[in-house]
Amino acid sequence: MANIQLYLFFPSPPCRSVRMTAKALGVPLELKQLNHVNKEHLSPEFLKTNPDHIVPTITDGDFTLWESRAIMRYLVGKFGGEDNSLYPRDLQKRAEVDRLLDYDLGVFYRAILETLMLPVRNRNTPTKEQEEQVVKAFNRIDTLLKDKKFLTGDHITIADFAMVVGFGSEFLFPGDMSNYPNAMAWYKRMQELPYYQEVNQPFFDYVENLKKLAGQTS
Repeated sequence: MANIQLYLFFPSPPCRSVRMTAKALGVPLELKQLNHVNKEHLSPEFLKTNPDHIVPTITDGDFTLWESRAIMRYLVGKFGGEDNSLYPRDLQKRAEVDRLLDYDLGVFYRAILETLMLPVRNRNTPTKEQEEQVVKAFNRIDTLLKDKKFLTGDHITIADFAMVVGFGSEFLFPGDMSNYPNAMAWYKRMQELPYYQEVNQPFFDYVENLKKLAGQTS
């Protein structure tokens, strides 16, 4: 089977989306943890592999690739078979997935990162404008999921993996998540995946540890 190495930081949302894709495909990965706290991603050894020193990064033989959405596409393309619904070959269906991946990269993940994730790590308070952006993002996801099981229809795609790792930060949101019933129903379905907890628990543990450290120093 595959002998793909994945350089990662376990709590990282993009790293988790790649792992969920591999799990869905049944592709084993050799996980190589890089501790960002100890700046292991800046080591000379890793810089030879990826001069941009970011994770996730994969190596597949002599081939090296980084950027999570590109990695997910690559894994499905190589291991998904002729007709894999994770990243459909049908041009219009694939375009829907690509549109959501672009939206996630440019809007949704950025709003979640700046408003919910980084304030915990940096111990600061998001601005009113940032809070408005995350509300807008949650509303958009809720609208997308009206009458749908997953973001593009009845089948899960890599767009669901890309966006659920950000949406999982909803527990940090001070607002009322019951305002987004479609999104929360989708999130519950994603949590029921057999590999969801294994892949995503490191993030929840990481956030809890940050909260404890903040409490000790406040």
